[in-house]
Amino acid sequence: LLRAATRFAGAATARRGGLQLAGRPLPAASATRSFVSRSAPRLGHNLEDHYDMAEFMCKMHHPLGEYMIWGCMLSMFAVTFGPMMHSNYYFTGRFLPKDQGNTQLCDDSW
Repeated sequence: LLRAATRFAGAATARRGGLQLAGRPLPAASATRSFVSRSAPRLGHNLEDHYDMAEFMCKMHHPLGEYMIWGCMLSMFAVTFGPMMHSNYYFTGRFLPKDQGNTQLCDDSW
Protein backbone atom coordinates (compact mmCIF):
# COMPACT_ATOMS: atom_id res chain seq x y z
CA LEU A 1 0.00 0.00 0.00
CA LEU A 2 2.80 2.42 0.84
CA ARG A 3 4.68 1.52 -2.33
CA ALA A 4 1.60 2.26 -4.42
CA ALA A 5 1.00 5.55 -2.60
CA THR A 6 4.58 6.75 -3.10
CA ARG A 7 4.48 5.73 -6.75
CA PHE A 8 1.20 7.62 -7.18
CA ALA A 9 2.58 10.69 -5.39
CA GLY A 10 5.77 10.60 -7.43
CA ALA A 11 3.78 10.54 -10.65
CA ALA A 12 1.63 13.45 -9.48
CA THR A 13 4.63 15.61 -8.53
CA ALA A 14 6.38 14.78 -11.80
CA ARG A 15 3.31 16.00 -13.70
CA ARG A 16 3.27 19.25 -11.71
CA GLY A 17 6.92 19.94 -12.31
CA GLY A 18 8.45 19.35 -8.88
CA LEU A 19 7.55 20.06 -5.28
CA GLN A 20 6.06 23.36 -4.16
CA LEU A 21 6.95 25.17 -0.95
CA ALA A 22 4.33 25.14 1.79
CA GLY A 23 3.92 28.91 1.95
CA ARG A 24 3.55 29.49 -1.79
CA PRO A 25 0.11 29.37 -3.33
CA LEU A 26 -0.25 26.94 -6.21
CA PRO A 27 -1.16 28.33 -9.62
CA ALA A 28 -4.80 27.97 -10.59
CA ALA A 29 -3.97 25.55 -13.40
CA SER A 30 -2.31 23.01 -11.10
CA ALA A 31 -4.77 23.28 -8.18
CA THR A 32 -6.29 19.87 -8.81
CA ARG A 33 -6.80 17.53 -5.89
CA SER A 34 -5.37 14.05 -5.90
CA PHE A 35 -4.87 11.25 -3.41
CA VAL A 36 -1.74 12.69 -1.83
CA SER A 37 -2.29 16.44 -2.13
CA ARG A 38 -2.16 18.86 0.75
CA SER A 39 -4.66 21.64 1.41
CA ALA A 40 -3.49 25.20 1.75
CA PRO A 41 -2.89 26.23 5.37
CA ARG A 42 -5.77 28.08 6.97
CA LEU A 43 -4.23 30.86 9.04
CA GLY A 44 -7.16 31.95 11.15
CA HIS A 45 -7.68 33.55 14.52
CA ASN A 46 -9.82 32.99 17.58
CA LEU A 47 -12.75 35.02 16.29
CA GLU A 48 -13.17 32.60 13.38
CA ASP A 49 -13.15 29.73 15.85
CA HIS A 50 -15.85 31.52 17.82
CA TYR A 51 -18.13 31.54 14.79
CA ASP A 52 -17.05 28.16 13.42
CA MET A 53 -17.71 26.37 16.72
CA ALA A 54 -20.75 28.36 17.87
CA GLU A 55 -22.37 25.31 19.45
CA PHE A 56 -19.27 24.74 21.57
CA MET A 57 -18.92 28.38 22.57
CA CYS A 58 -22.58 28.66 23.54
CA LYS A 59 -22.42 25.34 25.45
CA MET A 60 -24.98 23.69 23.17
CA HIS A 61 -22.96 20.50 22.85
CA HIS A 62 -23.50 17.38 24.90
CA PRO A 63 -21.53 17.59 28.18
CA LEU A 64 -20.47 13.93 28.21
CA GLY A 65 -17.05 14.66 26.67
CA GLU A 66 -16.33 17.33 29.26
CA TYR A 67 -17.47 14.99 32.03
CA MET A 68 -15.11 12.32 30.70
CA ILE A 69 -12.16 14.74 30.77
CA TRP A 70 -12.93 15.79 34.34
CA GLY A 71 -13.42 12.13 35.27
CA CYS A 72 -9.99 11.27 33.85
CA MET A 73 -8.39 14.09 35.84
CA LEU A 74 -10.16 13.00 39.03
CA SER A 75 -9.15 9.38 38.49
CA MET A 76 -5.50 10.44 37.98
CA PHE A 77 -5.65 12.24 41.31
CA ALA A 78 -7.35 9.29 43.02
CA VAL A 79 -4.94 6.71 41.60
CA THR A 80 -1.83 8.67 42.62
CA PHE A 81 -2.83 10.17 45.96
CA GLY A 82 -5.41 7.62 47.11
CA PRO A 83 -2.99 4.82 48.04
CA MET A 84 -0.61 7.27 49.75
CA MET A 85 -3.41 8.76 51.84
CA HIS A 86 -4.70 5.29 52.67
CA SER A 87 -1.27 4.16 53.87
CA ASN A 88 -0.97 7.34 55.97
CA TYR A 89 -4.32 6.54 57.57
CA TYR A 90 -3.36 2.91 58.11
CA PHE A 91 -0.06 3.67 59.81
CA THR A 92 -0.73 6.99 61.58
CA GLY A 93 -4.51 7.29 61.93
CA ARG A 94 -4.83 10.42 59.80
CA PHE A 95 -4.97 10.89 56.03
CA LEU A 96 -2.67 13.91 55.87
CA PRO A 97 0.13 14.62 58.34
CA LYS A 98 0.13 17.77 60.45
CA ASP A 99 2.28 20.64 59.29
CA GLN A 100 5.57 20.68 61.24
CA GLY A 101 4.49 17.53 63.01
CA ASN A 102 6.84 15.14 64.72
CA THR A 103 8.36 12.39 62.65
CA GLN A 104 10.07 9.12 63.47
CA LEU A 105 13.47 10.66 62.79
CA CYS A 106 15.49 11.90 65.74
CA ASP A 107 17.95 14.78 65.77
CA ASP A 108 20.82 12.47 66.70
CA SER A 109 20.12 9.92 64.01
CA TRP A 110 23.01 11.11 61.83
